Amino acid sequence: MVMSSNKFQWENLLEHEEVAFLVDPNSMSPDERHELIENLYVDYLRLRATKKTDKGILANYKKILRELVKNFAH
Repeated sequence: MVMSSNKFQWENLLEHEEVAFLVDPNSMSPDERHELIENLYVDYLRLRATKKTDKGILANYKKILRELVKNFAH
């Protein structure tokens, strides 16, 4: 695994801190992070297309995607 020099605070973005350990973008390779961002974006688009999706869930996806792109998409 390639360690990033960014100080991305994944646990601060998640409403449930106990799931923060499941995925740590700081310990991923650039390709793995790209795949993570891409998959989250596809999930976000799919959820957004579903009219019944809670707006809080969509807002959390947007917040996570924004921070991932800001910190890792160069």
